Parts: sequence; structure tokens; C-alpha cells
Amino acid sequence: LFAYFLWQAPLAEVGQELARVHLGWVSVAVGVALLTYFLRALRWGLILRPAGKPGAGQLFGCTAAGFATSSILPARAGELVRPLLLTARTGIPPAATLASILTERLLDGASVLILFALSIALVGHQLPAEHLVLLQRAAGLAALGLVAAVAVVVLLLRRRAGAIAVLVRPFPIRWRSRLESFLGHLMDGLAVLGSPWRLLEITVWSLGLWLLIGFQLVVLAWAFELPLGLGQAFVVVAVSVIGLAVPTPAGVGGFHTAIQIALTQLLGMAAAAATGYALLHHAICFFPITVVGLAYMAATGVSLGRARELAADEPPSEA
Repeated sequence: LFAYFLWQAPLAEVGQELARVHLGWVSVAVGVALLTYFLRALRWGLILRPAGKPGAGQLFGCTAAGFATSSILPARAGELVRPLLLTARTGIPPAATLASILTERLLDGASVLILFALSIALVGHQLPAEHLVLLQRAAGLAALGLVAAVAVVVLLLRRRAGAIAVLVRPFPIRWRSRLESFLGHLMDGLAVLGSPWRLLEITVWSLGLWLLIGFQLVVLAWAFELPLGLGQAFVVVAVSVIGLAVPTPAGVGGFHTAIQIALTQLLGMAAAAATGYALLHHAICFFPITVVGLAYMAATGVSLGRARELAADEPPSEA
């Protein structure tokens, strides 16, 4: 995918686009990117509130370490390292921290779909009809899957005691107490989805987070002098999320190609500018947080080898 991405534009022209970028706006985009990670960490704390109350520094450090690990190791290993590192640092049960990542993914999916729908209402008439239909179908399927997943979680939370009893029944009696504890903590990590007011609070927080992510794309467009508004930015965000589904370290290849396709085939921008934008946007999204994450891991005595073990091992004790 990365080779295909580079093949789509003359690299000499891409170099010229990068050479004339306004570094002031790039610096602002870097600051906004780091702010989105900090806000993501604070939102994680809100999700984890039923299970514990870790400090903002621990939340941000573990968030940064998780993204750093995903930037270096394949298969999104940071999605396991981040919650299990927080467990090691705070003692919050691993079932709760692991389940909180699922809650995050559901909230992120809902936020992206809502903002994508609004952007289509605003700028859909500017997009090629055949591509728009494909995007709408993909968004519709994602929305159906999201609704189904949330419905299952809400049902489990509302029938918590009965659901746990049913789930542990097939297992030997000597295992049931530990399984009940594990599933109880698992429910704690999902509990925000079962409370209407807390769900509203965290949804508003998530929408604000993703609005800031969209603004980051707009700021970087200013650096390239590209005509990218907030509505168009969320078309790019929606396509980039699909690209990130490719489980390469730091999303290399899939993320680049998705951004390039969104800018050229959907928004009609020149290939050289789109390619340069994708390269710099990827660097801003992944390089600063990787540096912060590796620094946090070094300060807390966690090596990459230990991070790999965390991602590969069963969750401790309760599992």
C-alpha cells in the first residue's frame, strides 16, 4: 500500500510541495495533535470512573505508551499495552481497563459516523456521485454494526447479575467465583454505555474530541494552502479510519493511501499536494506521541520487550 501510495505522484513535485509548507501552521497542527491525545486520555478516565480514578498523568502516559507501541509493533499491539500498563501502574482490574478500550472504540465509531453524516449534508454535493454512494453504504453498514454492539452491551448491563450467572454456568464450580469477579470488572469498563446521562456526557466529550481532530486537518491544510474546510475534513477523517483498519505499525500504507484517495478522488486535489499532505499528516499524528510514549515507558522502566510481553500475555491474575 505504501508503494502504491508513492507511485501515485511524481516524488519531485511532492518534495516541492513539502518544501513550501508554512512551518508555523505545522507547529500549530503538532500542538493540536498532542492536545487530542491528552483529551483522549481524560475521556478514558471518565469511562473508567466506575472502576477507579487514575490521575491525568497516568492516563496520558499510558495512552502515549499505547500509541507508541502501536507505532512500532504490528497488529495494533498498543490496544492491549495501554490498558494493561494502566493496570500495572494503578491496580485497576485488567478486565475493566481492557473493556474500556472497547467502549472507546464504540464511542469513536459513533462520533465519526455522526460527524461524517453532518459533513455529507454540508459538502456531499461537491463529491463524485459514485464515490458518495460507496461511502454512504459503508457508513450505513458501520452504523448497523455499531447499533447492534451497543444494544448487546446495554442488554448485558441492564441484566448484569443474570447475564453473569448465565455466562459462568457452563464452567466448573471452582472457577465460577473468579469468573464472576472478572466479568463484573468487565462490566465496569462498559458501564458508561448503560447510564443515559453518563453516556450523553461522554458522547459530547467524544464529539468535541473528534471536532478537534478535524480542525487539526484544517490547520495542516492551511500549511499547504489547500482549500479544506471542516466539512471536507470529516470526509477525509472517515476514509482515514478505514485506512487505519490495516494493522500495520503506525498505520503505514493504509493510512497514507486512504488520505491520498480522499483528497484526490473525492475532493479533487492535485496528487502531489495530496501525497505531501498525507506524509506530513501521518508524521504529525504518530511521531510526537511516539516520542512522548517512549519517554514515559523509559521513565517507568517499561522496555519494548516488556510491552510485547504485555500484548502477548493473558491479563494478569483474574484472567
